[in-house]
Amino acid sequence: MRRQQLGIFAIALLAILACDKVSDIGNGYVDNVSFVIDRLTPVGDIVPQTRTTMNADENDFVWSARDTIGIYPDTGSQVYFVTPSGQQTGSATFDGGGWSFKESSTYSCYYPFVGDIYLKRNRVPASFEGQKQTGTSDYSHIGRHHYMYTDPTRAANGSLSFALHHLSCFIRPKLTLPAGTYTKLAIVAPEPVFVKKGYFDLTASPCSIIPTEMTDQLQIDLEGITLTQETTFRVYLASAPVNLAGKEITICVLDNQRKERQCKKTPSSAFNLAAGALAGLTCNTWTEVPQSMGLILEDWGDGGSIGGSAD
Repeated sequence: MRRQQLGIFAIALLAILACDKVSDIGNGYVDNVSFVIDRLTPVGDIVPQTRTTMNADENDFVWSARDTIGIYPDTGSQVYFVTPSGQQTGSATFDGGGWSFKESSTYSCYYPFVGDIYLKRNRVPASFEGQKQTGTSDYSHIGRHHYMYTDPTRAANGSLSFALHHLSCFIRPKLTLPAGTYTKLAIVAPEPVFVKKGYFDLTASPCSIIPTEMTDQLQIDLEGITLTQETTFRVYLASAPVNLAGKEITICVLDNQRKERQCKKTPSSAFNLAAGALAGLTCNTWTEVPQSMGLILEDWGDGGSIGGSAD
């Protein structure tokens, strides 16, 4: 899913032909279902925008084809809703495949869907491994790690309104680099402050990502980034909330010649990044080091799986 700054919009869910997948003796079926998503909070060199069209300045939030959300009724297993093929707008129809909402039930929603129909709602896995950006202007990859949830919600007057809250934050280094082919970027902290793996509990209030494995670097693979001259571009990384305020961090970029470039920054107090933060870092002064002396770890992880149980 693509997400950016002015991320408030409505999503209509298609509730088709009631069936007996949820046992209920309530007041009938819900006809009107909508979603709103919390706005992101700009930090650092992110400039708040006021336009609502998609462009390179993080203005809009766009659902992609086959994006899938999971919804738990108050009793029973989760059901998934998926966007139809070709959806590329901020307003999407979700098809529940015949599953319908009922007024007397309570529902909890989360994104992205984990493909385990028996997944426990108090142990939804989260992983920030395996991030990969293709090209210099794409940010659709962060949807895989853009964890969101809703509080338990009940219908009223035939309508059900979900409010999706962010569990992830986002870091957007803006890089000015010379000609070359770049293959990896890492943000390296002086101690393990980044969540590598964890889970969240939809029954908790407030809900947050609970770490099970920490690391000192947040890493992303780069694909299709070959510069023919000095160029400025952005890289987008998803993270669990993290406190980088006052810490000397190193932004490392690796090229296909095994040369690493490093840019050191000490972020301000604003970089105690809460869920929903979109933080910018500008890097245009670099120190070159060979990979044998670099900081990027080659065995950081192959991405694993965000499905199944949370280890």
